[in-house]
Amino acid sequence: MSRAGLVDFYLKKAKEDGFEIDQIRKELESQNISDDEIKIIVKLVDSEIQKSVLKSSSKNKSKELIGIGAVLTILGLVITMGTYFGLIPSGNSFLIVYGPFIAGLSLMLGGWVEARK
Repeated sequence: MSRAGLVDFYLKKAKEDGFEIDQIRKELESQNISDDEIKIIVKLVDSEIQKSVLKSSSKNKSKELIGIGAVLTILGLVITMGTYFGLIPSGNSFLIVYGPFIAGLSLMLGGWVEARK
């Protein structure tokens, strides 16, 4: 099997429960593959696994930013609309809560840009 084929094989195997990266070395040694080739294959597999984890982490971060931004935006709108329509008593005036609204929009935009990368 070619180097690329072995890397693909072990990347698929890495998605299984109980996989440990040192299994690669043991299996390749039992197939009488040279030590230099084993090092290269293990390094390539490890690199791809790390890229996958980083990408997954980045997507989670962008979803969190969008969620927090949405909550802040809605909070700003609810307080502003609540005081305007008298649902939140504020006397003869009402509040325009633009801080959380603008911060929320900024966070949602930042999360959206991060997700598009």
